[in-house]
Amino acid sequence: MPFPPVARHCGRSGLLGAAICLAAATAHGQTSPTPSLPPDEKDFLGLTSLALGSGARAFGMGGAFLARADDATAASWNPAGLSYLRSPELSLVGTRNAFDRGQQGLPATDSLVGYTPDFMAVAYPLDIRGVSGAVQLSYQRIFSFGGTRTIQRNDFTFNTTGEGGFDVVALGTGLRLTRSLRFGGTLNRWFNGYHQHRVRTPLGGQRARGGTEQDIDYRLSGWNLNAGSIWSPIENLNVGGVIKTAFTGKVDLSRSRVDSFSAPANESPPPPTSNAYGLGGSLHLPGAFGIGLSWRPTSPLTLSADYTRTFWSTGQIHRFFLLAATPSPDPGQPVEPPQPEPSELLDLEYPTLSGSDRPQEDTEQVRIGGEYVIVGRRLRLPVRAGFFTDRQYFLDNSGHPPRFTGVTVGLGVATRSLLVDAAYVLEYGSYADAEASGAETFTRFHRFFVSFIYRPGAAR
Repeated sequence: MPFPPVARHCGRSGLLGAAICLAAATAHGQTSPTPSLPPDEKDFLGLTSLALGSGARAFGMGGAFLARADDATAASWNPAGLSYLRSPELSLVGTRNAFDRGQQGLPATDSLVGYTPDFMAVAYPLDIRGVSGAVQLSYQRIFSFGGTRTIQRNDFTFNTTGEGGFDVVALGTGLRLTRSLRFGGTLNRWFNGYHQHRVRTPLGGQRARGGTEQDIDYRLSGWNLNAGSIWSPIENLNVGGVIKTAFTGKVDLSRSRVDSFSAPANESPPPPTSNAYGLGGSLHLPGAFGIGLSWRPTSPLTLSADYTRTFWSTGQIHRFFLLAATPSPDPGQPVEPPQPEPSELLDLEYPTLSGSDRPQEDTEQVRIGGEYVIVGRRLRLPVRAGFFTDRQYFLDNSGHPPRFTGVTVGLGVATRSLLVDAAYVLEYGSYADAEASGAETFTRFHRFFVSFIYRPGAAR
């Protein structure tokens, strides 16, 4: 299965995504060594930080939003922030994701570009016997698999096109329980999945094996909960906390594979062979927690800082499988394609897709950011910036998880009832690749967000 990275390196801007795979190796039994998986099979690409939410305003501030969540995207960060809403809100967020990776000093050999809807919500304020707050129904694409990815190697090229993602529909509420304490929660239904078409094209020379095409369909379903609080011990200072529960979801994975074969110029190539298989299994996605501080020293200035941790050391996928390459047939002779057997099903660490001999690490992020609002007669113009560090879940050649760095910038325009925000997130880092003899590898993740929030009848 995938994503993103599912293994080798996921940049965590909190979600970039894509697990675009092209499996080619034969899976071995659970008592055998972990199979050698192709690079696109293992890359989850920056989607491993389940503690992160959505929205251009939040990411413009570096993702330091757990104690400042006060708009319709609050349910994806800290649902207690829904209690700040005083009028109905409609929100829509879209994003462009991209990354590139390669060896230091050389052009990138692995790149992806994709576009996806990121968040949609409708929220409505309420007041129950003096307890104010809001209820919200929201949609969020947690992991996106949409986009086009290309991996260049010396003897072949991987090209993958993908669509879909792991989505969540959430019903949430946030309430102001006392003058200084707010609480909120969401019930989350995970659903949907992705389809990917992968093509492996050999480069140069005559080979017994020609190209390979695969189609992969993956579906996930499950439930989990988010809970959060915001405490204001003094005016203009917020302390926020959020917990996201772990869950084990049902997965349905199907693969089909077609292998073609080359032949000398004076001979006819053997006919292509095909192979298909489907299976149900389960995927354990980890829990996460985060804490944050937000201080507003003056009315136009907000400063925030967050710490988040996701327990990827517990992530697992059960009954994972690959489709084996079919042997090169003799011309005119039928070939019975191999089918996966129960002995070839794997329980693996996820998203690294490794065995217990290469454990995963918990990820963590430290994020700081700020917002300054320029106030005009009819418009307000927020300016935002942020910085974060991001510890990865995989180990490099030194046996330790590398830590990446990110910077963000954002701008906004707000009228009485409409808020339009944009943000750019750049995450970058390098590591000694344990699967490339310690070669120094660079990775860059780029995300661009655009958010629209409409508050009908709001007075601003």
